[in-house]
Amino acid sequence: MRIYLVSKKTVLRYVFIGLFLLSFSFLFWEEGPLRYSKHDYSSLIPPDLLIEDAWYGVYFQDAFLGYSHYFMKINEISEGGGYVFKNDAHLKFPLMGRLEPLDINMEARLLSNYSLETGAFSVQSNNYFITAALARQKHDTYTLVIETPSGKTTRTMKRKGEIINPMFSPISLNYVPLKKKMSFTFYDPFLNRETHVTLGNRGKETIHIKGQALSAYKIDMDADGVKGVIFVDNNGRLLKEEFLGFTFVKELPQELFNKKALAPNVDFISSFSIPALDIPGKEGLSYMKVRIEGVASGYIREDFNQRLTPAENGCIVEIHCKAPEKRDTLPLKSDTFAGYLKEEEFIKFRTPLVMDTMNSIVGEEKDAFAIVKKITAWINDNIDKVPSITLPSTTDVLKLKRGDCGELSALMVGFLRSVGIPSYVNIGIVLSEGRFFYHAWVSAYIGEWIDTDPALEQLIADPTHIKLLQGLENQFELFKIIPKIKVEILEYR
Repeated sequence: MRIYLVSKKTVLRYVFIGLFLLSFSFLFWEEGPLRYSKHDYSSLIPPDLLIEDAWYGVYFQDAFLGYSHYFMKINEISEGGGYVFKNDAHLKFPLMGRLEPLDINMEARLLSNYSLETGAFSVQSNNYFITAALARQKHDTYTLVIETPSGKTTRTMKRKGEIINPMFSPISLNYVPLKKKMSFTFYDPFLNRETHVTLGNRGKETIHIKGQALSAYKIDMDADGVKGVIFVDNNGRLLKEEFLGFTFVKELPQELFNKKALAPNVDFISSFSIPALDIPGKEGLSYMKVRIEGVASGYIREDFNQRLTPAENGCIVEIHCKAPEKRDTLPLKSDTFAGYLKEEEFIKFRTPLVMDTMNSIVGEEKDAFAIVKKITAWINDNIDKVPSITLPSTTDVLKLKRGDCGELSALMVGFLRSVGIPSYVNIGIVLSEGRFFYHAWVSAYIGEWIDTDPALEQLIADPTHIKLLQGLENQFELFKIIPKIKVEILEYR
């Protein structure tokens, strides 16, 4: 059961947290290519609309998850003027028969021109948390402080253009020209990524909320390939939003407080899985061949054990795996793999906790493959393999000693790099009980490259692991893949 839980989890973090950070976090605004000429964003939002206190029920495939409370006000001159925006979301997710809590809180203070002065953001799930604070130092310079269970980090960034909070974007959506599109680019300093959003006004139609017929503008939304629809009233206020099976519906707070989140018959993780054949004894396979359709070949990569052949409407993917024939000892001659030895956003290992732990694991061992075995055994004995709603990092996982495939992969790569073994995280899909689930595992160089899966306890990962992306920093590219990908198993042995 433990392996089954872990193998079905990664998509929750990569899809859900990323999309909700887009909805709730403070973002930078930059001019888009289809933006109105001779207009700036603030001119699209009449000041008399900037007063709101709205509650939204959050649903996934009709199952109630919780609520989001959105509040904004105009500051008095005595308070410095400008605007204050707050968003609090309290949710519970049906995950493998359990309800996992997730609280998201945000507050932003904007100047009268809608540019950000300060922002605060937090995510809490069980004993995991992230807090962030962003503050303007001068016109285009900002300080960002992020704290997680493993400690604080501070960085300074420069960004040109107007900074806004996208939560009040729906206020202006009825100003999108009828039957036309507008494009925007948001930069999220917390996740250090851009999201390109296109909005198109389809005109008015009647929608039904709680049995009430309402006239609304229908706005098509495309956020980097994730398509959704937004409904706003005549004043541009959000009534309903739908994307990837999620629905936000404007409701009365007393109605929301009387509801309870219940685990639905459909599981959140299984909902995003991909149907396929079941292969009994897949751990003993050495080869698998599949046809993948619905996504561009650029989202399926070639690697040392994975080959691509273009095919109609997609590509043929062949995956080989075998026991390693070449095993080197430390220090490895790996100058060509320097990029797989450095610290990254989610891979931090130059800390006393990581180094001391690795010294106790490795001891005097110099054989690179033997070190991989030792790390795998230590993870199995010391890390609780449980579904977790986090943004995985080496130091946080080691501090909390719990996680699933993303967390375990981040921990293993940090361990390996700390002793000079090149390694990286794979983001892809793996076969389990007749379906492909989004998953993370590790590639390591021990004299030759191997795939190893700490979550599934596979020292050499079986060939049902299909690589899509490389590196945790690219995890949000899954947004563009999830609604479209299809996989057909053609051959295995």
